[in-house]
Amino acid sequence: MTRVQRTSRILAAALSLTVVASCARRAEPTPPRPAAPPAAATPAGAPRPAGAPQADTAGGPGARPPAQPRPYNRVITSEAVTSRGFFTTHRINDRLYFELPASALGREMLVIRRLAAGTGSQANFNAVWERQGNRVLLRSKQYQVAASPDASIARAVDAMRMGDIVASFNVEAFGPDSAAVIDASRLFTTNIVEFAGVTGIQADRSFIEWVRAFPENVAVEATQTGTQQPPQTGPGQPTPPGAAQQPRGAQSARLHWSFRALPAQPMMPRLWDSRVGYISVQTIDYSRPEHRAETRRFIRRFRLEKRDANAAVSEPVRPIEFWIDPATPEWLVPWVKSGIEMWQPAFEEAGFRNAIVGRIADPADSSWSPYDGRYSIIYWRPSTTQNATGGQQADPRTGEILKAEVNMFHNVMNLLRNWYFVQVSPLDARARVMPLPDSLMGKLVEYVVAHEVGHAIGFPHNMKASAMYPADSVRSANFLRRMGGHVATLMDYSRFNYVAQPEDRIPPELLIPGVGPYDRFAVMWGHRPIQGARTPDDERRTLDQWARMQDTIPWFRFTTDDSPNDPEDLTEAVGDEDAVKSSALGMKNLERVAASLIQVAEKPGENYELLNELYGNVVSQWGRYNGHVAAAVGGARTQEKYGTGIRFEPLTRGEQRRAVQYLNDNAFRVPDFLLRPDVLRRIEAYGVLARIRQAQVGVLNSLFNEQRVIRLIEYEAMSRPGQAYTIANLTADLRRGVWGELDGGSVRIDPYRRNLQRAYLEAVGRTLNPPAPTQAQAIPFGAQNQPPRFANDSRAVLRGHLSDLDRAIQTAIGRAGDDMTRLHLRDMRVEIEKILDPKP
Repeated sequence: MTRVQRTSRILAAALSLTVVASCARRAEPTPPRPAAPPAAATPAGAPRPAGAPQADTAGGPGARPPAQPRPYNRVITSEAVTSRGFFTTHRINDRLYFELPASALGREMLVIRRLAAGTGSQANFNAVWERQGNRVLLRSKQYQVAASPDASIARAVDAMRMGDIVASFNVEAFGPDSAAVIDASRLFTTNIVEFAGVTGIQADRSFIEWVRAFPENVAVEATQTGTQQPPQTGPGQPTPPGAAQQPRGAQSARLHWSFRALPAQPMMPRLWDSRVGYISVQTIDYSRPEHRAETRRFIRRFRLEKRDANAAVSEPVRPIEFWIDPATPEWLVPWVKSGIEMWQPAFEEAGFRNAIVGRIADPADSSWSPYDGRYSIIYWRPSTTQNATGGQQADPRTGEILKAEVNMFHNVMNLLRNWYFVQVSPLDARARVMPLPDSLMGKLVEYVVAHEVGHAIGFPHNMKASAMYPADSVRSANFLRRMGGHVATLMDYSRFNYVAQPEDRIPPELLIPGVGPYDRFAVMWGHRPIQGARTPDDERRTLDQWARMQDTIPWFRFTTDDSPNDPEDLTEAVGDEDAVKSSALGMKNLERVAASLIQVAEKPGENYELLNELYGNVVSQWGRYNGHVAAAVGGARTQEKYGTGIRFEPLTRGEQRRAVQYLNDNAFRVPDFLLRPDVLRRIEAYGVLARIRQAQVGVLNSLFNEQRVIRLIEYEAMSRPGQAYTIANLTADLRRGVWGELDGGSVRIDPYRRNLQRAYLEAVGRTLNPPAPTQAQAIPFGAQNQPPRFANDSRAVLRGHLSDLDRAIQTAIGRAGDDMTRLHLRDMRVEIEKILDPKP
């Protein structure tokens, strides 16, 4: 990757950062004012009425040189509604003026755009106000490169960081302290890309709603009206005829902007370490002593400082506060609050008591806005989306989190109901009654809130954690109480403990994950003060010692970033330390779930929508368990290390063969509990063949994925003869599992197996003859160093396997026990011929 490419990529990451101000005094809201028609242009040289705007000075038609500033009281008249803070704002009718003192010029800030109502887009960017004579510029601020100010290269690096000019303004007047006054109205009512939440903004239907200034933040809300976008098409798909010419209706959105000053005293950053999961900020530092341009990464974290610096555990000077959206259903507010505060014990181990708290917003407080950049928020979104998200906006200089956001989409409760029922209803009788009791749903929402808050305070997913406990241990109530649940972290997708069995008598509260030992370790690693450290490099030795605790404590381990084939790094898994054992136990519970479907989902007077949905989830869960086992083939366990040993260890031949045998027995032979006529005849006229085939296709495509085939061949090449599980072993084992009927005396193949065999050939065919690249994927003319296809033995092995399979099918045709089997086998020979000799 070239330096230009690296710089572009880092710039894109830097521009994704956003920020929020600290809590400060609240100003009374300014009543919204109606839009006024655009002011008529003032003839050159003619006096302008008080408050009249100067012409646009951004260039283009109608632009003119900056005019001389006028007396302050001619611009900021007695009609002005003024708010003072980071910089002063004045509202005069439909115009908005910013008064920028010297302290605001050059002060680094982050501009956040959030959607408050309607449909529109959200964004953020770093910026500074600059004054050039009688003109003020809003310039984007770059953080992709850095250098120490006293380094000789610093001036050249500063030149690389020169940002783009977002907008330019005439100085309308100077305040008594020489503060520059500008008319900022058009930032919010014209098509300045960085501020536009809709497309094609029309000034006569766009207007400022209100503005408030705070010590470190200025908040503005405005309504923007533009035009709807044409329908989106996928890559390579043509735009529908005439779509571009079709008239498009109006699109209005109310948007909130925060101009948030970055901290005047930056927090001391803490170095990022790939052994411990943290989201980070990064820059290329050209003044480091290494003989290269070094990428420096700092973890994203809140600034926590002890009130009592000498105490082992102290209240923080300022806790992490999450405000709960007033739109949250009232009965769920206590559960959302407890989900936030579930993290308190982890911070206490880092030395901070009551470090994270939930605050309940007062909906009657009109001066409070959930979109204000000063607040971290748990939003409750009225949406049918079955999901939730968490994120944060950070100081790009240090990684200090200044605003965190969680989005709880209302229909996540439907997803939670389905997960809990399908995974653990045999273990919790409350889950066998629909709808679920509020007390249970509240607990499930609490869990999701806690997970998303984890993202909001800086943690990425850690999918490896679900494999750090022995599979048998997660069936022990004593173990679960001691460890805080069946997975070492809230940040895994390890939903509910489907490995436990009814006879284990696990209390229902232990079926749901809680803050685990990895969470406490990671919070400690990122937040515990290190005495005597004055720079990030001073902390390096201690942080390394803490990270190396993973060598002896497996549940402190984090996902290895550059490992695409770790069978312990799986989503939606429980007990994947031994996926074969855990999936087999999960399958026992799934059979119990299937047997309860009609009892749970059939209700007189209601249709079968619920039964259909729950049955579909049962089939999906069956496919998911099989997928966890398939990950063992060509897999390598990993542990991230820094200069202390091997990071990748391929699974043994026996482990992989055991996994394929499980798939032959469970994935490629349809269990009777999925083929329930009493359920299927209630929910659909037909479709079960397609459902089952889809789940099996996912496993087959995974096994014949080109990268998996390449790994099998490479691991064989690096092993002693007979030690590795090879691609030849895989095809031979699958031949016995998928095509076992060919070896019988009378060959009879049922419809499910016929579907499976067709899918098998399609999977092999895709590997041997991949589809032609689309125009967007095509290799440019003259491109060099493109990786060759089949730079190994995969083609020879797969072609040989199909040739052997063709001969076995030819022999079996004569022993076909029914006409459909005979026709199917003939068709399979035709398909094999097409794969081996594709015609253009």
